[in-house]
Amino acid sequence: MKISVHAIVFFLHDPYTSSPSKSHHLGTIMRISILQAAFLLLVAMPLGAQQSLWLADPLQPLFPDSNSTVQLTGRYEADFPSGTSADVHLLLNAQPGDTVAVAATIAGEDLPASDWSEIIDVPVEQNTGLDSRTEAYTNQKNPYVIRRAPFRVYEALQPLAAPSVISRNPHTALRLSIPAHRFPRPGRYTIDITARTRTWTGHGTFTATIHSVLVPPVAEGTFFYTNWFSLPQMEEKHRLARWTPEWFAMLDRYASLMAHGRQNCIIIPGELMSIEGGRIMLDEKRLLSFVEVFRRYGFRYFESPHLMYRGDEDDWADPELKVVLTKRRYGTAEAKADVDTIISLIKSFATRHGLTRSWLQHISDEPTAVQAACYRDVVRQVRGVYPDIRIMEATSDRDTLAGSVDVWCPTIDDFQKNEEFFRARRNLGEDVLVYTCLIPGGQWLNRLLDQERLRQVYFGWGAAAYNTSGFLHWGLNQYLVPDPFQQSVVHHPSPVATANNFLPAGDSHVIYPGPLSSTRFEAHRLGIEDFELLQLLQKKDKVKANDLIGRIFKSYTDYSTDIGLYRATRKALLEAL
Repeated sequence: MKISVHAIVFFLHDPYTSSPSKSHHLGTIMRISILQAAFLLLVAMPLGAQQSLWLADPLQPLFPDSNSTVQLTGRYEADFPSGTSADVHLLLNAQPGDTVAVAATIAGEDLPASDWSEIIDVPVEQNTGLDSRTEAYTNQKNPYVIRRAPFRVYEALQPLAAPSVISRNPHTALRLSIPAHRFPRPGRYTIDITARTRTWTGHGTFTATIHSVLVPPVAEGTFFYTNWFSLPQMEEKHRLARWTPEWFAMLDRYASLMAHGRQNCIIIPGELMSIEGGRIMLDEKRLLSFVEVFRRYGFRYFESPHLMYRGDEDDWADPELKVVLTKRRYGTAEAKADVDTIISLIKSFATRHGLTRSWLQHISDEPTAVQAACYRDVVRQVRGVYPDIRIMEATSDRDTLAGSVDVWCPTIDDFQKNEEFFRARRNLGEDVLVYTCLIPGGQWLNRLLDQERLRQVYFGWGAAAYNTSGFLHWGLNQYLVPDPFQQSVVHHPSPVATANNFLPAGDSHVIYPGPLSSTRFEAHRLGIEDFELLQLLQKKDKVKANDLIGRIFKSYTDYSTDIGLYRATRKALLEAL
């Protein structure tokens, strides 16, 4: 039973019993009696009767200091395909220092601590800029953010060793992620959740409807997805020496997390190609050991680092590229011999180990029209040695490189503005990915900390809408700071960067040391799962698939931010399959 303070105040100030008569005294007595009864009820009620636990959609941003709980209750329902986890977030109103114990049961069976994670908060020191970087770059306010900086937001997912946490903030956030094997068959499952402190107990009900359609495993997926992985950052954060057994064990953990997020491409360590005694050598033994770690998790693609570059001075005005390994200018006979040797070694390795069509070669990062002639010459030479190799490049230059690139990687704003060009490349059999980095900002989709988590989901829907192949990002774990839990906005690393040139919050990374997943990484996974489902539906009923896409996604700047509408559309997608 709940009696509100407003009801008690009403009895104290009832205008209909204001007459100084016998009825007034009777009313006064009644009011006092009811007030006393209400007081006794409130005293007798356990503190747990006041709501201290809410269930939230994992796409709903949560904050450690304050949250609007108007739309939240102790109940949450969602639909999931088979073969994936069923996830829900808990928001707890616990005092800092309180120990919160949690428990969940499904069909009377207790779920283990391994299904629980504490969500760790991270800072957002500056808001993303209206066009790129942060607002400091052009001093323009960006209205398309979830909250004005500075603030902290719940983000990193720390698995629990035991089903309890010590609250650090006025609001504590947890994640319950129930793996697919706990749902033996499609159907409707009720998960009872309890959270308890020494002063209150809260209850929640999570209803998960598991549909019969199965998301294909990573090894069979059609969405290309790569995040560039920093081995030095892994080594620094975990104090590991390269190529040791402990290093490989940690590499395996990172590969497992990447595959969980449906990443299926990894960049190869550049050091495996080296110069020894004046000869170019490929360390095949270590390369194979590295590749096998990722193949165990279903990775299908392997990116070779850039063959060429603009030189140590990063001279964008120089039309002649240089060989990264030897630093020789491409116009020399020696440099051309270097390219022949490098690509011959790669071809021999890829052929012998079943990687012929899995090997992707970067030529030079973000080539422009200035370097286009040299770039085309390098590509002709590379293809002459290894005809099956596929050239992959992130570039904003188009016409001057057409015919030299097999896998195009424009930024999403470049793609959207030049969709006709990229559609023509697709019709010629070339692939088109999209990527984001410190650009674009504003309303564009990106993976930044002050943006809706739905934006990460919509990379999958955008790929289905535009018939593109996947997504690339430079920052899986490129932290550039000692502690990514305490700093998210990073000054641009270029030596010529201006004082107001920052990478926006979260641009340098989407996972955390541990390795730990994040709410952004999980949201992106959700979108890739949706892409695979939409691909299935487009084969079955293209009109229906396009109708569902159009309900929530029109373009990379025109999409619904209504989480409820997204969930309803996803449910309709699952039902259609």
